[in-house]
Amino acid sequence: MSLQKLGCMNVLFSLMIVLFTFSSPARASTITVVPSEAKTQIQASINNSHAGDTIYFQAGTYTLCGLRLVAGRTYLGATNGQTIIHWPGGCSLMVFYGSGLTVQHITFDGGGLYLGGAISNVNVEYNTFQNIPFGPNAVTEYGNWPATIGVFIDTAATNTDISHNTFRNLSSQILSQYTDQNLGVTGIFGYNISNTTMNYNTFDTVNEAIHFFSGQNVQINHNTITHFHRIGMEIQDNTSKLELGFNSFSQPVTPYWITFGISTAIYGGGANIHDNFIDDQICTSGCWVGYGIEAWGNGTIVTNNTIQGHWINGVAIGPSTNVQVIKNKVCGTQMSQGNQYVVNQDNTRWGGEVIANNITSSAMQCP
Repeated sequence: MSLQKLGCMNVLFSLMIVLFTFSSPARASTITVVPSEAKTQIQASINNSHAGDTIYFQAGTYTLCGLRLVAGRTYLGATNGQTIIHWPGGCSLMVFYGSGLTVQHITFDGGGLYLGGAISNVNVEYNTFQNIPFGPNAVTEYGNWPATIGVFIDTAATNTDISHNTFRNLSSQILSQYTDQNLGVTGIFGYNISNTTMNYNTFDTVNEAIHFFSGQNVQINHNTITHFHRIGMEIQDNTSKLELGFNSFSQPVTPYWITFGISTAIYGGGANIHDNFIDDQICTSGCWVGYGIEAWGNGTIVTNNTIQGHWINGVAIGPSTNVQVIKNKVCGTQMSQGNQYVVNQDNTRWGGEVIANNITSSAMQCP
């Protein structure tokens, strides 16, 4: 081989090495932060990380407010609730804007997670949100809103999963009040939710568990809600293709006129409310509870649910077309007075309505 050809091959080989070096992706790293670090140090570690990296929060208690999360990373705490991020109230502990986020195994104590802008591909899983206070002197929420929410979605969420989390002791100061303080005291609250799941969460001692405005293709299944004050799950506005299934609601706290199990005050289509258990054995003389299920929407199906206890109405049908209320068990002494098991709000019958094959009883518990 001539020296000229050999030289050309060496140049080509060197060029291939350079191209391979620049085209090879960097390996994902795990960056560990510790409770003794100041917020500025932790924020610098996040800012200097790379897409695909994991930010690992070592076990312990961190005093942090407004930590800004960068997209494309995983934020991971120690298991068994050993990583606690704390603030005494009035602040969202972590803030995120963008696409691509995983937050797991972190205890949010005194504040929640703020998801700002149009977020997507977000996974919030296996976390605990606890001890979030209501507002100044427990009188008004607006001074702290939306820091009174566990997970707050301020604009929109797409392709997101909020599952296997625990929400407890949220805004407990208002749970004994009869005034309708309905905003900002919720486990999960947001706007424009699409292609999203909220499954296997546990809510204990909350005003509301889940509340959002407008959505499409949302599945909310297998959640457990106990000791709720207002509406267990409240879905509103232009929401379609919603599934609420296999959820359990029980033991409302200081139930009052707007204590509902489920409210779907929607004008979208295709909601399926099925196989939920909705129970109130708490309200006796001198108190009032509203609907087990409030069902609006076009083509909404309410089926195979059990609604029992002191509810004034079992299923209340609102503005809708082609609603089906079929094969439910609805039981309770209050509902038996005047046959209030399945009713039309404002005595308005809507087109295509089907009410059939429901089992009703004056007993406080269904067989």
